[in-house]
Amino acid sequence: MDASATRPRNKVKAWRDNVLPGTQFLRAEYLAHRFPPHVHEEFAIGFIERGAQAAVMREHSQQVLMPAGTICVINPGEFHEGREFSEIGWDYRMIYISPGDLDSLLAPEGRSPLHFPEHVIDDADTMMAISMAHQSAESGEASLLEQSSRLTFALNQLVSRHAQKGRGLRALPGMPGGVRRAREYIDAHIGSNPALQEIADVAGLSPFHLLREFKRVIGLAPHAYLMQRRVEHAKRLLLAGRAMRTIAIDLGYADQAHLSREIRRFYGVPPSALHL
Repeated sequence: MDASATRPRNKVKAWRDNVLPGTQFLRAEYLAHRFPPHVHEEFAIGFIERGAQAAVMREHSQQVLMPAGTICVINPGEFHEGREFSEIGWDYRMIYISPGDLDSLLAPEGRSPLHFPEHVIDDADTMMAISMAHQSAESGEASLLEQSSRLTFALNQLVSRHAQKGRGLRALPGMPGGVRRAREYIDAHIGSNPALQEIADVAGLSPFHLLREFKRVIGLAPHAYLMQRRVEHAKRLLLAGRAMRTIAIDLGYADQAHLSREIRRFYGVPPSALHL
């Protein structure tokens, strides 16, 4: 028998929160996968259930090991990449929550920007609280009151124990104005397939200068940044029940197959296996 036929496959399940529709949950089992460099608009908060993930934080070229039994946190705006640490792969659960939704849960009147200084947190009590909140959100039996209560308790405990106040979340320190304008233009035009010259004109830079500066500051070339922003947006639309064909058209892909290939490259499974 072909050994590849019995090899475990990557599995990914994603869904929206029933109380905060902008908040996403994800449960994944990876044997072998490498996430390309990417960034989240939201806080990515979760924990490793099995194995370990090796991550690279691009801003400081910092390599981080996220082993089983630890909480992992990525702040909004932090470019990173990840892969399995060993041949056994890793299983993990994640919560993606925007700064605004986090504020609405913990402090409706608003609070100072939050930042987690550590990407790997060893806190068994808080990890258990996050685990119970995640499992409650996935359960078809838990009431909305239980789901929202467990999520609020877990995130409040995580923030009170491990977050700091006073640092902006989305802006990269020292970002030149041209790069900032280029990034904002790409974010606003992910479905219009902008050309390099078009973006360079907005940035006020030559195309070559834009390529060099964007990669230096952001950590990705403009086309790679556009790709990951499209894939993230496509996942949100899939979670909202949109059809793949419509999403591909709206995001400027040549066809549905092109979008499917990029989703597979990013998540390690085809859209049909995401179990959205």
